[in-house]
Amino acid sequence: MQFRLIASGGILLCLSILPFFTTVGLAKSSKLPTHIANLENMLKNIPCWVYLLITGVLIVLFYLIFQKYIRKGRNHSNRSKPDPSSEPITIRNSVFKVIPGNAQHIGARSEQQDAFAFSDISDDQFIRQFGVLAVLADGMGGLSGGKEASRLAVNSFLDHYLHSSNTHSIPEKLVNSVKMANDAVLQFARENGLEGGVGTTLIAAVVLNNQLYCLSVGDSRIYLHQGEALTQLTTDHIYANELDEKAAFGEITMEEAENDPQRESLTSFLGLERLEELDVTMEPIQLYEGDSVILCSDGLYGSVTNHEMIDACRRLSAQEAAEELIEMALRKQKPNQDNATVALLTIRIC
Repeated sequence: MQFRLIASGGILLCLSILPFFTTVGLAKSSKLPTHIANLENMLKNIPCWVYLLITGVLIVLFYLIFQKYIRKGRNHSNRSKPDPSSEPITIRNSVFKVIPGNAQHIGARSEQQDAFAFSDISDDQFIRQFGVLAVLADGMGGLSGGKEASRLAVNSFLDHYLHSSNTHSIPEKLVNSVKMANDAVLQFARENGLEGGVGTTLIAAVVLNNQLYCLSVGDSRIYLHQGEALTQLTTDHIYANELDEKAAFGEITMEEAENDPQRESLTSFLGLERLEELDVTMEPIQLYEGDSVILCSDGLYGSVTNHEMIDACRRLSAQEAAEELIEMALRKQKPNQDNATVALLTIRIC
């Protein structure tokens, strides 16, 4: 930088005094070519004030270039040694805290076949690497062992997610964990002579920093509440999807699709030898302050509207919102109210 500054100044200085040396040099020469002689006469006829003006302009340009390099050097120095007190607070420097909430009710059923669990929210070391996990399962009431299947699936999933160390990918951990949970349900069925007669849904959500990963099998749902919006993140694995596709291609009428008695039957659940339908988030979803991740069984979302979910999450803390959602479902007084379960993960920035 110093070399360029000196060189620039030298060039400008030479340009400023060149006319004087040119005039003097030409004056000392007695035999000059015609075109040089003409140049001599032209230079002699230029008034002195023109030379002074050109010199002044060049001096000003030299000064401006010098100031530019000085400012550039100062800016570079400031960037190299930032003042911590002037650094802006960004989301990357913030600490995301996950606040859990949960509530459950047996409804009008004879037993509770829903199950849920959270990872340890006080284990900071695990959270930094693998996030906070919530998992929920809804045992299939039409099959034997629904209660046992849901609890076994949740416990097996949670145990494998917490203690498996052969992978560092969140989606991979989720998929491996649900496979282990499915194996546990299948083993339970074999040991009790219930092959093909035991099943449960399962959904799981992981919040790592400000990113969300989801997994789902069956028709339990995960919603994301952001501001005034509520988005369903999962797809119900039910026969209705196939019926609606057939109706779209004209194979059956829409009326036939909507009135099929098997429309709500599950097409994927834990307890099958092969999980044909399994949804997992490969690219994480961005989360922000105040967002809530809602995991719930069909006993809740079948009785509570989206607007009621938004209102509860917006007004209340995670635990209060969970309790309010269950109360909303019960206030509907549906005669065949299913087991209702909700698990919430609310994002706060500390």
